[in-house]
Amino acid sequence: MLTIDTMMDNFFDDSFAIRKMNRINYTDDVTHDDDGATIKMKVPGFNKKSIDISVDSETLTIEGKTDDDSFVKRFSIDNKFDFDSIDAKVVDGLLTLSVPYKAEVKPRKIKVN
Repeated sequence: MLTIDTMMDNFFDDSFAIRKMNRINYTDDVTHDDDGATIKMKVPGFNKKSIDISVDSETLTIEGKTDDDSFVKRFSIDNKFDFDSIDAKVVDGLLTLSVPYKAEVKPRKIKVN
């Protein structure tokens, strides 16, 4: 079980470049790897035409609107990410965003000669 202290520590932990800024009933999952971040969000009843995604220097915003329902989800995002290369798709009620790191910040191996 998460305590308030644990949740606050997780929120302010610098290892997370993308953080959840608000909670709504559309569940999401943010994962990080060497290539960047992936955001998966269940959006039942929404399709690509009913979802708008925008990004500025600090915030990634996902908005969905149909005749019956709407949501807004915001994530804090830093400048380590390549905003021009974000890829988004919706398949069977699951929105998946791939948010790659800029090439200069990706981890790389150095060969020893």
